[in-house]
Amino acid sequence: METTSPTAVDLPVIEAGQRVTVRVPATSANLGPGYDSLGLALALHDTLTVESLETAELVFELSGEGADTLPQDASHLVVRAMEAAFSRLGYRHGGLRITATNVNPHGRGLGSSASAVVAAVSAANAMVPEAARRGRDWILQLTSEMEGHPDNVAPAIFGGLALSWQDSDRYSSTCATVAGSVIPIVAVPDFELSTEAARALLPASVAIMPRP
Repeated sequence: METTSPTAVDLPVIEAGQRVTVRVPATSANLGPGYDSLGLALALHDTLTVESLETAELVFELSGEGADTLPQDASHLVVRAMEAAFSRLGYRHGGLRITATNVNPHGRGLGSSASAVVAAVSAANAMVPEAARRGRDWILQLTSEMEGHPDNVAPAIFGGLALSWQDSDRYSSTCATVAGSVIPIVAVPDFELSTEAARALLPASVAIMPRP
């Protein structure tokens, strides 16, 4: 994804001294027949706190899932997603202190990358001046663009059960409240499998068998 524009240095810098905390749920998508379209928010949450600093440094503190393997610098997905959001909103950041507490297992089919981009874009949106802030639909558009599909980001943004789709370059979602009697049970494997590798196992097309 493109995180900066050629004129990024000309954009105004967000105000220092701000502190924003975002809590985003894990999600389970591709539910039943809803491939790339049906997703459910779960009761596992990652927490992201971002502070804007007077200095130009980037301080990244990561704990929990991925703390031993993920980068803690400008290459981290959260930083790249925030930069993309700031640029789209017409701003850029100065120094940042980012504190991420990850509960959502990575590479286990629970939407960890979607949680990261939703948290990052939501935090960036909250840190620009109020007149420049956008609504949740804007967050859906940008995060779906980053992820390539909306099935995980939509329930991470709106909660509950989300049915999402793409029409040309526009993403849409409609959500339903899940009955309290429904209790999802998550089985977390002891190995990681990337989305790219999982998709590579799928056939390019599936034949529809005629009814007898």
